[in-house]
Amino acid sequence: MRSSPNSPPNQILIALVVAVAVFTIGLIGITLGLRTLNQRTERPTPTIDVAQLPLTPLPRVTPSATAAPTLTPTVTVTPTPTATPTETATPLIEPTPTATVTPGPTPYAGPLRSNGGDYLAPRREGIAIDGALSDWNGIPDLQLPFVQSGAENYEGPSDFAATVRLAWDDRFFYFAAIITDDLHVQPLRGYDIFNGDSVELWLDADLAVDFADNSINDDDFQFGFSPGDFSGSGPEAVIWYPQRREEWNRQALIAAQPQNQGYTLEAAIPWALLGLQPVAGAAMGFAVNANDNDVPGAAAQQTILMHTSGMRWGQPTTFSTLRLQ
Repeated sequence: MRSSPNSPPNQILIALVVAVAVFTIGLIGITLGLRTLNQRTERPTPTIDVAQLPLTPLPRVTPSATAAPTLTPTVTVTPTPTATPTETATPLIEPTPTATVTPGPTPYAGPLRSNGGDYLAPRREGIAIDGALSDWNGIPDLQLPFVQSGAENYEGPSDFAATVRLAWDDRFFYFAAIITDDLHVQPLRGYDIFNGDSVELWLDADLAVDFADNSINDDDFQFGFSPGDFSGSGPEAVIWYPQRREEWNRQALIAAQPQNQGYTLEAAIPWALLGLQPVAGAAMGFAVNANDNDVPGAAAQQTILMHTSGMRWGQPTTFSTLRLQ
């Protein structure tokens, strides 16, 4: 018996066929999907040429000041090799230098001359070298009473007389002369002043060293002092010994003033010129003489007065002793 298409058995068969077909189609789809997935997995990564890519500039960023980051350094400790100790010399310790003390001048303790005419020169501050002698009050006089030469021309104290005074301070040795002269004549200058009215002073600056030496040497000084002629030429100081040097002459200060019968004169000799540092109790050899010329227009040493009778020119052993008080 022929069944109808719409009978139940036929419907079941159709449903089975459709189910098998759907299953088969799904299985085929799954298989194709897996194959496609495998192909994508094995595809090589394409190489991109960066140089061929278009470059888009980045927007400009205005930098803001920021503190630099603080880096914490990593300290690597390297072990210091232990050196083999070597024997070293112990350094010398230099002594601390001390200032050299230069001893100052000391009072004289050597031998003294015994020729008479010794003089004790007081210390006197502030003597003005002006020839007036007003600041010499109280300083003792040293007379020159002995005629050393020219006795035939000498007519007594009214004709020619001389008195000197000596003093000192830290800078100068001072010399003053009071001269009586009935006729003043001094036509000469420079080292020739002894042939006119003038005064001379000898100083032995190193008495002890050459005490027995009777010839002059480098520590023996001979000074000449001229008042000038009181009309055209002024007072002048010269040094004959130990050397004739104009710069030495200029170091001595001198002034003079005319008097009614004669003149007054004063001079200051720097201790530095003598090479001495003065101190109370120091001693020097010294001698003084005064020269007189009474012949106008002539160069003549007519009379010489001395402070001792035994003094001889250029012989230090015949000098007297001068001490600083």
